[in-house]
Amino acid sequence: MKPRHGVRLLAIAASTGMAAAVVAGMGVLGSPMHQRALQLDSRRVTDLSLISMQVNAYWSQHKSLPADLDAINLAHPMTSDPVTGTSFEYAATGSETYRLCAKFDAASESDGRSLGGNVLRWSHPAGRHCFDLGTKSGGPIGQPMS
Repeated sequence: MKPRHGVRLLAIAASTGMAAAVVAGMGVLGSPMHQRALQLDSRRVTDLSLISMQVNAYWSQHKSLPADLDAINLAHPMTSDPVTGTSFEYAATGSETYRLCAKFDAASESDGRSLGGNVLRWSHPAGRHCFDLGTKSGGPIGQPMS
């Protein structure tokens, strides 16, 4: 029994439509590699945010910034890049200000995150980027200084 001509055209049209949907979806969401880069960058931002909170807690207890990230006793995976294992960069830039740096795979796609009503700006370009942060004069914990 031969398939009908109409059924064959319907199958071709459905296949073409599905292929177009996949291509459109990748255009909107990006490739799987891009999505993976965004997920890894999200983890980097989360780790930097947690480091920032710990640096601020250290400052609250000691009224000075830690000399390095080892002084705040964080788990090693949190203080290093999830892919390369390279330590995130930390440096005190003043008595109440410091800088955290990391290398990002892609530019951030949103302007910030919301935490307790405060918008924390962790926007970054692709590549190495530093956030200038402060303990109390710099605004809410983890918010880059303007």
